Amino acid sequence: MTGSPSRTPALAGRCFLIASAPFGPFSRVLARELRGRGAEVRRVVANAGDLVDWGWRDACFFRAPEAAWPEWIEVQARGATDVLLFGDSTPQAIEAAAAARRAGARLWVLENGYFRPHWITLEEGGVNAASGLPRDPSVYRNGTWPAPPPAEPVGAILPHHVFNLSRYCLMVVLAAAAFPHWRAPYAQSITAQLVGHVRRYFSAKLTPRRAEQTVERVLGDPARFFLALLQREGDSQLTRHSPLVTNQAFVERLLDSFARHAPADCRLVIKNHPLDPGVTDLGAMVGRAAATAGLGARVTFVDGGSLAALARASEGVVSVNSTGALAALGFRRPVKLLGRAFFDLPGLTDQKPLDAFWRDPAAPDHELFQRFRRHVVWTTQVNGSFHNPAALRRTCRNVADTMAGRAAAAALEPAA
Repeated sequence: MTGSPSRTPALAGRCFLIASAPFGPFSRVLARELRGRGAEVRRVVANAGDLVDWGWRDACFFRAPEAAWPEWIEVQARGATDVLLFGDSTPQAIEAAAAARRAGARLWVLENGYFRPHWITLEEGGVNAASGLPRDPSVYRNGTWPAPPPAEPVGAILPHHVFNLSRYCLMVVLAAAAFPHWRAPYAQSITAQLVGHVRRYFSAKLTPRRAEQTVERVLGDPARFFLALLQREGDSQLTRHSPLVTNQAFVERLLDSFARHAPADCRLVIKNHPLDPGVTDLGAMVGRAAATAGLGARVTFVDGGSLAALARASEGVVSVNSTGALAALGFRRPVKLLGRAFFDLPGLTDQKPLDAFWRDPAAPDHELFQRFRRHVVWTTQVNGSFHNPAALRRTCRNVADTMAGRAAAAALEPAA
């Protein structure tokens, strides 16, 4: 939604360096769009997955040892007017962002949408906890952004995402010898993630009603419940933006507090992340932790099913900083965050300690949330999808429109 809603100026004279990109052909389609507007586009290729996603044209191959990355990316950034990243939390991304700033290049960071499924995120400088969005609720209360137009649906995402991710991981594994120094910046091995994603996807396909039946049992039980949302294991929201660096640490903190402070007639439902790699049996981990905490049948693990249905029926939602918690705010449900998030603001999320949240959860100020959402959508969100092939060209046009419009607006600003 960022930028002008109409077609924005051409990009002649701009040189884009794509330092990292979402899995799949998104970067190649975006490059075609940018080149059509007069820009030059190059992409860093650090492994065979990058090469399959991008191709050979204007590829900047990095095959040196990891220690050479900071100096190498510095040289690449000096030749760019714009540097584009997908996410900003891996060691490589942090170095690339720093190199872009030193080179005076405009830094764009892509991320999955704050308001999903029909949006992706495009911010300058950083995303998530590093976002430049205001942390002062009064900025949103006094804002004048109009309601955004309805997002154009982007269709199914998960099957295409799983395919793109699995293909990428497979190529990295099969052609590892061509990039002998590359190391995956993930908490879990890329081979284990490949196997886990494929197994989890086909398990859901073979038993499509299992998660829905669990949700139906939860909703059919008259007992009150709170909903907890797991992060994707190894995600930067855990490892960099939270004192709880694993899902297990989050669950143990959650259950300890729930056992000691939650009303005795309340249950706890723990929902897995839809893109969890499936390397760890989180259901078994939750079961063991619940038994240790003496909670037993008061805790239910859900792997799939409708987040909206569960959130709406819950007494409140607890998360590290999941965008699912943003959706819960839109449903007017109380939200407690245990990590660092740009939306952890007085009037939106409950600011009390977790132990007090269970007995007196505070609902968000809905008017503040509506103003907050308008601001965030207009300034950071782009209608589209990284993964559904049917939406890729439209998404890339919207991203290019946004980047061109922002640059045009900056050029009109008076010098300080």
